[in-house]
Formats: sequence, C-alpha cells, structure tokens
Amino acid sequence: MRATTVEEILDYHGRFAKDRDDLDFEIDGVVIKLDDMDGRADLGETSHHPRWALAYKFEPRKEITRIEKIAVSVGRTGKLTPVALLRPVEVGGVTVSRASLHNREEVSRKDIREGDLVRIQRAGDVIPQVVERVPEAGRRRKAAFRMPERCPECDTQVQEVGPFTRCPNRFGCAAQLKRGLTHFGSRGGLDIEGLGDETAALLVDRGLVKELADLFEITAGDLEPLDGFAQKSAANLAQAIEDKKTVGLARFLYGLGIPEVGSTVAATLASEFRSFEGIQEATTERLETVDGIGPIMSEQIRAFLDDERNRERISAVLGRMEELVAPEQESGKGLAGMKFVFTGGLEGFSRADAKRLIEEHGGRVVSSVSGETTYVVVGGDPGSKLQRANDLGIEVLNEGDFVAVLQNAGAL
Repeated sequence: MRATTVEEILDYHGRFAKDRDDLDFEIDGVVIKLDDMDGRADLGETSHHPRWALAYKFEPRKEITRIEKIAVSVGRTGKLTPVALLRPVEVGGVTVSRASLHNREEVSRKDIREGDLVRIQRAGDVIPQVVERVPEAGRRRKAAFRMPERCPECDTQVQEVGPFTRCPNRFGCAAQLKRGLTHFGSRGGLDIEGLGDETAALLVDRGLVKELADLFEITAGDLEPLDGFAQKSAANLAQAIEDKKTVGLARFLYGLGIPEVGSTVAATLASEFRSFEGIQEATTERLETVDGIGPIMSEQIRAFLDDERNRERISAVLGRMEELVAPEQESGKGLAGMKFVFTGGLEGFSRADAKRLIEEHGGRVVSSVSGETTYVVVGGDPGSKLQRANDLGIEVLNEGDFVAVLQNAGAL
C-alpha cells in the first residue's frame, strides 16, 4: 500500500492490529518506508538499520504475575541493571520469568518492590518489561528496593551517572571482563574464532584472564585441561588468538567497547586518524569534525580514553599485540580525501548515484558541513547547509561545477 498522509498510515496500522489474531502467521506491527530513492539517500542509514524505514509496532499483549526477587545484573559497560525475577507467566505464547527494571529511577517511579503483583508486557512483542504495580488491598508490602553501594561482582564503589548506576572498574570487574572479552573477540571486533560467551566466562572464572591483555598470553597448554577442550580445539583457539596480534585499527576500536563507538564509527575514526595514538589524543573539538560524531558522542569517547585505569589496561593490551593496521588510503583515486555535502535536488543525478560515483573514486559524502568539508554541492531549493558553507568559507559547486569535478577525477 502507498500512503500519502499520516491518517492513511494510522488506518493501515489499525486494520492489521484489529485482525492480527485471525492471521495465519504471527506479526507484531507494520513497516513504514519512504517511497523516494533520493529521499532515502538523503536520510542514509546507521550500521544497524536504514533511517528511511520505521517499524510501527502494535500495542503489546499484557499479563499479571508476581515479582519474587529483584536482582542486579552488571553489563559489559559496567551499568548495574535491576532485574525482576518473576513467577513464570505466558505472554503472547512465550514463558516470561524475568524482566529488566532499567534503572533505579524507573524502579522508584513505578514503586516496584519484591513480592509485588505487577502487570508485564513484551515490548514490541519481544522484550519483557514491567509496566506497573497492581495494587492489592490489605497486603503488607516489603521494603523499598535500593541499588547496592558496591558492585555485586567486584566490590568496587559504584557511581551514579544520571539515572544509571555504574561500576567504574571497566577492565577489572569479572562480569564486565567476561562480556568485554566476548565483545573484543566478536565478529565485529578481532573476530577470534572459538572465543564465545562460554569460553570467555571459563577463561575468567579459571583465572587465565584477569585483564584483557592476558588473552594474548594464553597457550594451548593452558586451554587443554579446561572443560570442553581437547588437544586440537585448544591449539586452534591459541592459534586464532596469536593470529589477531596484528589486526585492523577499526576492529580494535570496536572491540574495546568504547561508549557510542559501533562498527561504523570505528571505521570512520580509523580512516580519519589512522592510528590509535591519534584518536587517543584527539580533543572533543577535533572529534566533532568527524562525520557522524556530535558533542555527546565525543564527550563519551574522551571520558573513556581519559580514564586512567582504561589507559593502563589498553596500554597493556597494545604491549602484547604486534600491529594495528590502518585502512588502505585511496591515494590512487581522483577524489581521495575529499568530503562532499549535498543540499537541494540535482537534475542529472539521483542522490544515490552521485554518492556512488564519489565513493567509487575515493571521496566521501557526509551529512553536515564543517571545516573539514571539501565541497558543498547545491541543487534546486537548497537548505541551511548552503548558508553554513558560506559562513565557513567552504567552496560551493552548482551541478555543472560538480560534473566538472567528477570529469577531472575520471569519474565521468
């Protein structure tokens, strides 16, 4: 169906929501997509999903059960999350026995306590969550829940950051180390075959890995006595680890688990700075000149890299590795190192085709104008990017000028 108004989208969604129980298959919503290829190119995509498509979910199904206990889980980044351990209940065909309570402020706002009767749902028909407490007349309630003052895994004094509670012992806390080790060796990270969740937990529990750098000291002889390992599997993992002492800079950045740095941002940082030292010393202002990095992300990156414990642990890892390989430079291509910003519509190109031509010849298309921008290409009905270019003194190209640049670069 093609919709031209919000009302038509709402009507389409409502019809499917009404009939969902009568369908021959299970659905949890509808997907809305922008029906314009140039518009899609403008909006772009993240490393996870296109920005021009939106999942519009149905109202989730709800059930009532009781909280038997509130536990605290320590995540990969050190965030302490209260988790409701529930009396098992079926919600939408799935048995639910636990649900995240997110953070201490959420628990306080909903006034959730152990022993309470609660209404739960699966958000998006996937993730269990506690919606609200169900009042029970005459029932005496237990004491209000309080987050621990010390990390339940490593006994480090926790820190309160906004609504969140965090353990600052990033590379020393066993819970963070297990999850961090898995992330470090994941497909997007160093891609160490055989280093999954169970193996990472085993290495930490047996004391073979007390910090990230210890991973590169492990031998086949260390692994053979462990549950699940034999001579060949131990040798394979030891060799896989050895092979990753030389790895791409982008993979290393992603594997460190720097806040806000996913695979796309890691690749962008690697291309921009070309060494870990360059990134480690970059100011927030310098980071913000990189496409896709704003003030919040730059502050998170700097806070991570400025933490003395993090610097020591990362230095230890680098001391056991051999080389971080920077991405290949596109020096042989005519638009190498150039950054283009588009504003307004072009007559001779779709936005997607223009982007493809630029990238095939070594250039990059970025979304915002900065001092690092090479050209701003202006089409019909340009937006505020034109004024921004003029303010910064960035060279502005009309469509004819843009064609000339492409021709000079051998792109046309």
